[in-house]
Amino acid sequence: MPDKFISTFKFNVSKVIILDAGHGGIDGGAVGKNGTTESKVNLQIALRLRELLEEQGIIVILTRDEDVGLYSDSGTIRKKKNEDLRERRKMMNGNNADLFISIHMNSFPESKYYGAQTFYPENSEESELLAKYIQEQLKKVLNNKNHREAKCKKDVYILKECSIPTVLVECGFLSNSQEEKLLLNNTYQEKVAWAMYVGILKYFEEID
Repeated sequence: MPDKFISTFKFNVSKVIILDAGHGGIDGGAVGKNGTTESKVNLQIALRLRELLEEQGIIVILTRDEDVGLYSDSGTIRKKKNEDLRERRKMMNGNNADLFISIHMNSFPESKYYGAQTFYPENSEESELLAKYIQEQLKKVLNNKNHREAKCKKDVYILKECSIPTVLVECGFLSNSQEEKLLLNNTYQEKVAWAMYVGILKYFEEID
């Protein structure tokens, strides 16, 4: 996976990126055909991406670094999920970060669908640019037969009223048994993290 571009890339100033491993705690997210829990895979990939970014001198903030949610112990499950999302939004807005990357897994009722896809909020050219660079790398590194493109998504809480460039990366479909198996593989997870990493660096190169 080495890239000549990476070896020559240098930042003028240090960057801060928030990595958001989606779900956690009582909210496991999607469940795969073979029982894989989305929240655990999200975190595994987030930790791999953190390692790559920190090697580049980037300051990384994780919304969570274990299988927990961002909520208090009281309240209904619904209230806890809503509190969790609000806390992630607070982290986005309160850390003077340059980017917010939310990592998720996709799932559809039908098992035929596959492929990673990156989403961005409306009315944010920087988020759209970041999403396109990440999507380009996901296709290049993981599966060049994946024809999914970066797409604007208006109905996801974390992509509403974003104060900084933000993307949500669906790393693949847990509802597709073949892709679920890949997403559990350490080497494949490293490829997913690498693709996002290169996409992020290419974004910074363009805007700096």
